[in-house]
Amino acid sequence: MSSAIAELHATALTARCHNAFFRQKQLKALHDALRRDSSTIRDAIRSDTRVSEQEATVEIALSLDLVRAHYAVIDPARELEDEYRVSNGRDAQNQTQPWGVVYIESQRHTPLFSIVAALSAAMAAGNCVALKLDNNLRALPSLLRTLLAQALESDTFALVLSAPSQDALATCFQVLQETHVQHPTSTQLASPQSKVIAIVDRTADIVAAAEHLVTARFAFGGSSPYAPDLVFVNEYVKKEFLEHALRFAIPYLASDDIVSNGSPKSPTLGEHRLGSKTTTEALKSLETSTSWRTSVVTQGSMGAIVDLSNLSFLPARSNSPVFAVSAITSLEHAISLIDEDSESASGLLAGYYFGTPSAGKYLSQFVRADASFVNHVPYRLLLGPAGPAYRSIDIDARYAKAHFTRPSPAFITAARSHAALAKVLCGKDARKAAAEALSKTAQEINEKKRVEWIAIGYFEQGILIGLGLFGIPLLTCIGTGLFFGARAGLRRFSFM
Repeated sequence: MSSAIAELHATALTARCHNAFFRQKQLKALHDALRRDSSTIRDAIRSDTRVSEQEATVEIALSLDLVRAHYAVIDPARELEDEYRVSNGRDAQNQTQPWGVVYIESQRHTPLFSIVAALSAAMAAGNCVALKLDNNLRALPSLLRTLLAQALESDTFALVLSAPSQDALATCFQVLQETHVQHPTSTQLASPQSKVIAIVDRTADIVAAAEHLVTARFAFGGSSPYAPDLVFVNEYVKKEFLEHALRFAIPYLASDDIVSNGSPKSPTLGEHRLGSKTTTEALKSLETSTSWRTSVVTQGSMGAIVDLSNLSFLPARSNSPVFAVSAITSLEHAISLIDEDSESASGLLAGYYFGTPSAGKYLSQFVRADASFVNHVPYRLLLGPAGPAYRSIDIDARYAKAHFTRPSPAFITAARSHAALAKVLCGKDARKAAAEALSKTAQEINEKKRVEWIAIGYFEQGILIGLGLFGIPLLTCIGTGLFFGARAGLRRFSFM
């Protein structure tokens, strides 16, 4: 494996992959290989995973769309102009360089999209790529080994069956989609393993919330890193929410063995067996925990809906198609449960918040998460890996070309501050120049006055509503009493 990495490094030194036309050629070859064998790829995806035919088809379509998008942004004429900016007397402030060799470890969830997302972005940035594909009985890795080896140049792309040595990896830029890395370095794009929590307030559109969250949990086999691990629902709307959740979940759960009230039948054979086993194991883990009480709302071979009550801890992150719901009394109740969870101390992977915009703002501010989404779940997130830690999230592609390059600016024009500092360091009257510089910068900062206004936030609204409900009737009673009291006093005074 180390020899394959060494060969890629040798090619990277030649800067062959930097050429815009070569990158376009490689991306087109990748697109052609996937496009021509799309039917075979779809069958392989379905045999390896629990996805439906339409889900496998859309995974291929979005993978092809990624390659097409990366091809489209390559502009040879503009890149040539940028390359010669310094020669033409202009700064190349935004100049970047590819890392050289990129090592990719993909995940099992939506495997084609996960591979293509990283591979196409790395190639578009001008890198050589080493892709790890396990030698197992799965159909897709075996198929991709053949297709990719035939489509891509062997000196710029290599397939490895196992992870290279640490010494070899240290020389590569790494994409780690399933390997947990506590503190990724600057040369690692590691996907976090954090939890995903949804909160449904009583002010939410219950139907839309149920549809989005059920789809997020069960689509693409229910194993997406962005599927909600737990859904907090306000106790006043929990019953209505579950009714709609059951309705939207039926297409995912329905099979000959679907059951209700926690009484499962025997699992079906064939493609449902894997889903049934995964669901059963996940339910067993929930039911044996002493940190909550589990009630199975409904269960099918491809998933289940459960109600968790009396929570003392949050359930662990799950890649199983189990839709877990728990009641809350208020938004603050949900926030406190998340804050007390030790596994969420570093923040959530994502938070889905359904309610008024002000409630969404409040939750996104006080619940620490890598990304927050108010009143919707971006379905594109359900494909591919979790976005790399400490990087801006790309909802559609997950990896951007910029992730696989490093800044390498070149300047030919002196900065504006150069002349002033040159007088101090190189001028004849350096003492005077330094004194003038100090005199200018030592002047007191003129404080900007804040605009006087009263902020009406989440809590202020509650106070004003309370005053309106109780203060106005009280003032009315006092005013009425004073009026009649004064009138009675005047009458008595007039008879005297």
